[in-house]
Amino acid sequence: MQAGDGLMSTFERVAWRRGQGAPIASLAVLSLGALDFGLEASIVLPALPVLARHYHASLVGIGWFAVAFQVIAVAAVPLLGRLGDVVGKRHVLLWALMAFAAGSLVCAITHSIGLAIAGRAIQGFGAAVAPLGLALARDTLPQARLPRAIGVLVGAATFGGAVGFLLSGLLVDQFSSAALFWFLFAFAVLLLALTFAWVQESPERAAGYVDLAGALLASAGLGALLLAISQGNDWGWASGRIIGLFIAAAVLLALFAAVEARVSKPLLDLSLLARRPNGAADLCALLFGFAFFLSVYVVPQIAARPKASGYGLALSTTKIGLLLTPACIVGAGAGWAAGRLVDRVGPRALVSVGSAVGVAAYLSLALEHGSAAALAAGTAGTGVSWGVILTGVYAVVMRNVGAHTSGVAAGVIVATRITGTAVGAQATFAVIAAAGVVGSFPAEAGFTRAFVMAATGAGATLVAAAFLPGRRRNASTPATAHFAAR
Repeated sequence: MQAGDGLMSTFERVAWRRGQGAPIASLAVLSLGALDFGLEASIVLPALPVLARHYHASLVGIGWFAVAFQVIAVAAVPLLGRLGDVVGKRHVLLWALMAFAAGSLVCAITHSIGLAIAGRAIQGFGAAVAPLGLALARDTLPQARLPRAIGVLVGAATFGGAVGFLLSGLLVDQFSSAALFWFLFAFAVLLLALTFAWVQESPERAAGYVDLAGALLASAGLGALLLAISQGNDWGWASGRIIGLFIAAAVLLALFAAVEARVSKPLLDLSLLARRPNGAADLCALLFGFAFFLSVYVVPQIAARPKASGYGLALSTTKIGLLLTPACIVGAGAGWAAGRLVDRVGPRALVSVGSAVGVAAYLSLALEHGSAAALAAGTAGTGVSWGVILTGVYAVVMRNVGAHTSGVAAGVIVATRITGTAVGAQATFAVIAAAGVVGSFPAEAGFTRAFVMAATGAGATLVAAAFLPGRRRNASTPATAHFAAR
């Protein structure tokens, strides 16, 4: 045991020296982690129709497969963010990458939709890679570089979505559905090695404990809510089961809020949600999650339908990936640019512009989604919103917290965004299902209504952006200064 401890200490010292001497290398590895987060979230989306056949899943079943990642991530992200503040963010980042690897392995070896959903849920613990990467950048990089680092990480996650969309088709069409998850497994293992070697640990530690009760209540409450939304059409919205689920969700989430208000070290610090400007940023993140990822759930469903449906394009998985890729490339560039503009124009302007672009993009999709060009243009518009809005809201939060709470703060806003995504995805599948079928295909009206719902969410984000801070009073002030709330 002593020899093993000595070997571990040697590796830790080597990793620390490399991190200290090469912050660019550390940021590069964190960027790969953000890219992996984008991969995990996106790579299954173009392949959902194929994966439904592979796992013998219904529309509801594949809907749960699509959102299981987010359901668990909602609780896991702040839980592991808090744990990172207490025991070390780099240590917990390694655990999160292990979850990515383990969940990918489960999905690769099973043909059961139940086990596949469980695998995606395990992967959900790996979503903590996103806030832990932000928090490590906050703690270990020079503060003058923080806005650009945030832009790089947001851009990397968005670019990871592009890579995921492209690889999805190539792996499925050239190999098999399981090849998606074998690739994710291998990439996570590679990242484990790179993180261990090059990422320095944060020197900051917070006292206290980890709120497991809050994590259980949050995941149970959100799970009940999503189950009610997903089954409302089949069970009947006025049925006792659906009403009971909505009541259970409300009770569990209320208990969660009560617990968080009483414990000294909450899983989600509700005071952050109420405090300006963090509260406004979290509201924007929630609305962003609800509205702006809807396109990547809906567009593959339209693109994969046969032409006999009257609106489908009969595209292969590879072509669907190519269709979605421009959104992520544009989003990566928008995140990179936003990281350089946030101090000059302020988060309010960035999020407002991104929201307005999103409204226009979704309205265009609602009006015209019968060609590959229309779908690509609409999703590219939402891609601009991804990079610009996320960079703006993350910069607000990271600038207004201390090092001892950076993991919790990052966890709060990422979990809020994921909550919005999970609810939006299930609401989307419910809206499409509620429109009924024409022949043997979902009615086109369901997809149109989904796009209108997303445009409404984007408009709500635009309204919420008014409460964000504006441009800093003096763009030449140190990067640690807060934004002006004018």
